[in-house]
Amino acid sequence: MKKITKVLSVLLLIAMIVSMTACSATKVGNEQKQSSETKAENKEPVVVKFPTFYIGSNSGAEWMKNRIETFKEKYGDTIDLQVEEVPGDQAYTDKIKVLLSTDQLPDVVYTGGYNLLDDALVRNAVVDLTPYLEADPEWKALFPEEDLSFNTRDGKVYAIPETSSQIGYFYNKELFEKAGITSPAKTWDELFMQAEALKQAGIVPFAMDTADSGWVTTLWLNSMIGTANEEGNKWMNTMYPVDYNTLEVIEAVGKIQKMFMNYTTKDAVGGKYENAANHFFNGEVAMIANGPWMEADFHDTTKAPEGFASKVGVAMYPNDGMFVSPVIGMFVASKDKEHADAAVEWVKWLTNEESQLVAFETSGRTPVTPTLAIPEDVREKLPLSSQLLEMSAKAKYKYNYHQALWYPNTLDAVSAYYPMLATGKMTPEEFCNALSEEAKKNQ
Repeated sequence: MKKITKVLSVLLLIAMIVSMTACSATKVGNEQKQSSETKAENKEPVVVKFPTFYIGSNSGAEWMKNRIETFKEKYGDTIDLQVEEVPGDQAYTDKIKVLLSTDQLPDVVYTGGYNLLDDALVRNAVVDLTPYLEADPEWKALFPEEDLSFNTRDGKVYAIPETSSQIGYFYNKELFEKAGITSPAKTWDELFMQAEALKQAGIVPFAMDTADSGWVTTLWLNSMIGTANEEGNKWMNTMYPVDYNTLEVIEAVGKIQKMFMNYTTKDAVGGKYENAANHFFNGEVAMIANGPWMEADFHDTTKAPEGFASKVGVAMYPNDGMFVSPVIGMFVASKDKEHADAAVEWVKWLTNEESQLVAFETSGRTPVTPTLAIPEDVREKLPLSSQLLEMSAKAKYKYNYHQALWYPNTLDAVSAYYPMLATGKMTPEEFCNALSEEAKKNQ
């Protein structure tokens, strides 16, 4: 009996040990699981750095504010979007160039119409976005092949656009009427006849500038080249041209010189875009070349008088020309996959259909997705931008603009040489030769 009791005691002890071991293992397993879950919960959000010039009074500020706020609402727990505000697109571009030279690019670079991509590619600082597009067919389907191709180098997509370029020019209908002008010019000769009629009526015809590559001035120059003939149009669709000594370019520069000397404001030489825009807002000039995003400013009473928008018309350039082209999109410059993945989520947010619609509604920016449904009430709110969308399909000559095509040092040279051209210290031939010399420095 004692023997049986002893055996039972041993068996009971073994059972207790097994039970305690199992409980201990379960406890350790649960603790490990809880520890793993706690670590996941306590994981710091991935930081994505993003500078922007869409701030303050910039026409894209409302769109960018919307995108930032909604992105943080959805992804704030996992992605820490750190936004740096940089006043002015030229200051922004200069900052990106400095950061590139020191290998300190932010995670996402918004190009803003400038070709900042290729310089970054030279330094091997750009993430290939092709795998991300292939992994998300719905996202890829938003972009026409032409737009993706424009952002492709060596078979890889490196940048994604949220808009496309559709640019005409705006005119003040009241000032046209005072000068006896009934409709926009169909030819360049007619445009200069209208300029003379405006001048005779005491009205300054054109808003112009020279600083920061002379944005509004050079849009006129681009259009004169791009609508001259097939050769000129081909030239204005060429990436990184080096020969500005062509008949079409020289003749166009001659027209620009004529505009500077006879048909613009005294402060055009040395002036920035803001100066040119203010002259138009205040009814001091009859015409300004610019994109649809300017329409929002026409309604902004801090920039233009109440009711000014109703006085503005929009037109294609003479010879049925219009900027209709892809643009260089935003690119990712993250140093590792974790940050690149997070950065791509921000790029997707900036380029999705909702974002494109908000951009059109708040600033008239042309959607990159051609099938995007724009509500009728939005079209009625922005009639000029809507007209530009319709005009783009009718344009005979379509072309791109200087900031997307020309070498950066050539753009700087434009600003340097415009004042000499405007004051007659440089001939059109000398101007074109100087730009050619600058462009050749890149070869």
